[in-house]
Parts: sequence; C-alpha cells; structure tokens
Amino acid sequence: MGSHRTLATGRTVLLVAGLLVALGHRCAASCPERELEDREEEANIVLTGTVDEIINMDPVHNTYSCKVRVWRYLKGKTNINREILLDGGNKLMIGGFGNPGICDNQVATGDTRIFFLNPAKEEMGPEHKNELMLNSSLMRITLRNLEDVEHCVEGKQPLVNGITCLS
Repeated sequence: MGSHRTLATGRTVLLVAGLLVALGHRCAASCPERELEDREEEANIVLTGTVDEIINMDPVHNTYSCKVRVWRYLKGKTNINREILLDGGNKLMIGGFGNPGICDNQVATGDTRIFFLNPAKEEMGPEHKNELMLNSSLMRITLRNLEDVEHCVEGKQPLVNGITCLS
C-alpha cells in the first residue's frame, strides 16, 4: 500500500515539474527579445546603474519610475543635460518599468543593471520632462554582458557567439 502512494506521489511530482517547465518555456517564448545590436542602436543612452528608489507608481498602467545611481555611461553621456541629473549629478530618473512591451522590466531597490534608454517623449507630459525611459529589457551586470554591450557600442564583433553587433 505504501509503495502505491509513493508511486502516485512520484508521478504527481513529475507531472507538476513537467507543467512548470512547459509554462516556463511558453512564458519565455511569449516575450522574444530583440538582438543586442538592435537594442543598442535604438537606445540613445546606455549605462550601468543601481536602483536607489522606486517612485511614481501608476496603479492604472502598473508602471513606475526609479531614481537610479549611475556608475558608468557606455553610450550617450553627451545626451545627458544638467536638468536631467539629480542629487549632485550622479542620479537619473528612469521610467518605463512595468511596461508590458519590454520583457525584463522589473527591478527592486538595490538592483544593479545595464539600462538601454531614450529621453521621454514630449507627448508623455511635463511630469516626464526630465526623465529617461527604458528602451528595451534590462541586462544583469556580468563581465560577459558588459563586454558584449561595449563591443556593440564600439561597433565590434562581440565575444559571445550568436550575438551580432557589426556596424
């Protein structure tokens, strides 16, 4: 009797695990990410930074903005004017978190990421005047990701196979 329960429990565990794997693949496939080269080319500003504060939550659209401490500009530092800079010049306001059109768009306070950004469009209103907006998914900070983004910004072939960054 005990072996039948163990067998049934094992089958249930395998079934649940299979469903989780299938759902994971389905969720990943439902949000295809653009090539790194395209993401970099479409962004006016690429930088690394850490989320200091989450603010301006919009309960209707489930989006929010964050105050981000900038560590390094990889592209577009000249596009940053004094009006955009906050807290002595090393922080920026970035919006677009929670945007369903961007795959990896969620952060928590303290997260450090690579951000692909563009200035907020004028039609977004005066409350977004000095804000930058996410252009595409965030990237985790790893040596490989930093090297790949740097190579794209510089117009060189990246170190990782499968990513094209030729100009």
